[in-house]
Amino acid sequence: MTVTLPLAAALMSAVFVTSVLSGILGMAGGMILMGLLVWLLPVQQAMILHAIAQFFANGSRAFIHRKHIYRPSLPLYFAGMFTMFFVLAFVAFVPPKSLIYFLLGLGPFISYLLPKSLKLDFTQPKQAYGCGLIIAALQLTGGVSGGMLDMFFQTRKLTRHETVATKAFTQAVSHVLKFVYFGFVVSDFSSAAGGLPLWLCLGVIPMALMGSAASKFFLERISDVHFYRATQVVLFSIGTVYLARAVMLVLA
Repeated sequence: MTVTLPLAAALMSAVFVTSVLSGILGMAGGMILMGLLVWLLPVQQAMILHAIAQFFANGSRAFIHRKHIYRPSLPLYFAGMFTMFFVLAFVAFVPPKSLIYFLLGLGPFISYLLPKSLKLDFTQPKQAYGCGLIIAALQLTGGVSGGMLDMFFQTRKLTRHETVATKAFTQAVSHVLKFVYFGFVVSDFSSAAGGLPLWLCLGVIPMALMGSAASKFFLERISDVHFYRATQVVLFSIGTVYLARAVMLVLA
């Protein structure tokens, strides 16, 4: 699919707006952007463009808070991530749009579907490995994994700075993995990204960074009550829309 100038402008605007939303709510932006990209582009193009934008959005946060990254669990986390990468690379699986929307829609409801007795903890070595497996599987099938990753940081053993830094760093790496998978593993890059102009791939980078910077202005002007209420409303609303979209695609 060839990207026209009006479509490219819309995509860059979407990157900026969703980056602002992510900076305000801490999540949701990547999920919204993935849904929009899959709606407008073929799966591989959507995954590649999303990976570029989200790598720089998360990577910039990870760099800012790099001193706070929790390192002891990272080796096992990455071991799990690369294990799943090679498993999926062996079958070269490209998810259909219905599966992507189903996984996107399921994200906000994960905490309600898991048993209350289940305590996920990123600081536990075995769980860090399992976390890597799950996050890589979600990134390479649904395009996002923030909701599930957040479940591994609910024990509050880490400070908020460690949590923000570690989540941002692990997400940035997972987006690199997604870029490599959809750009070079399931097909060659020219075929996967055919129709995506280079200036668009490069243009989403400053849009993501500017969106993250602009979010600070809004974040400082909302109360904690409005913050948590807005987060819940946005996530559940988007999740419902995406689940409905998945059902429509399956029925079609």
